[in-house]
Amino acid sequence: MVWQKILLNPKTAGNVIKKIFKGDKQKTTGTEVITKIKPTFNKDSAHKIELKKIPGRVANSWRGMQESADKTLTGWKRTNQKLRGEKSTKSGISKGKDLKD
Repeated sequence: MVWQKILLNPKTAGNVIKKIFKGDKQKTTGTEVITKIKPTFNKDSAHKIELKKIPGRVANSWRGMQESADKTLTGWKRTNQKLRGEKSTKSGISKGKDLKD
């Protein structure tokens, strides 16, 4: 009986249909931000984190020397191109269209 009264009344019927399709109003505005969550560490997890950082440290320590070696190698390749009489490229690698038979 109660449902019949609600559905027959246009105001309440419209509200019920809106709630069915739209759902309830949003409870948050979206401006609430979680500012701080402290992770729980134990000695084992801290050790695992340190082990994960080691490869990056090693890579960073070699980075400068590797860049220097790359520049030197590119210079050698360009010199070889000039000696062979090929067109000198920025990378030092001969392009197929510039190769001589």
